[in-house]
Amino acid sequence: MRKGVFEMKKGLSFFMAVIIALSSLCGITVCGAEMRYAYTVSVSSKLSISNQKATCISTASGNSTVTKITAVQYLEKKSGSKWNSVNDEPWSASSSSNSLTFSNSKSSLSSGTYRLRTVFTVYSGSDSETIEKISKEVTI
Repeated sequence: MRKGVFEMKKGLSFFMAVIIALSSLCGITVCGAEMRYAYTVSVSSKLSISNQKATCISTASGNSTVTKITAVQYLEKKSGSKWNSVNDEPWSASSSSNSLTFSNSKSSLSSGTYRLRTVFTVYSGSDSETIEKISKEVTI
């Protein structure tokens, strides 16, 4: 009986060691998935709404090799299971450095559920990576 318990503990320990090793290689944390990018350090897409006015703030930060960052903001409203853009044209911005922060606002929103979707493109010389970041939903 003791030998069976020992073998089970040994097998479980080996299994846990393999999981920990694989998670560090894949960039997965114990609490969930963590995305890793070649050039991007962080991105954020934040939406706040007060008095039917949306404030949209998007930020990106790249490592020291980053030469340019572009971002396109889409303020979207939920319609059934779909998201539709509130603006005729999305907002866009560009930075010739390794960081970008930009904000926009939209007034006279009707009741509903909104989100801010930002698409960042981060450049390192002729290479680039594209990242989509979606804010938390806000209902008014």
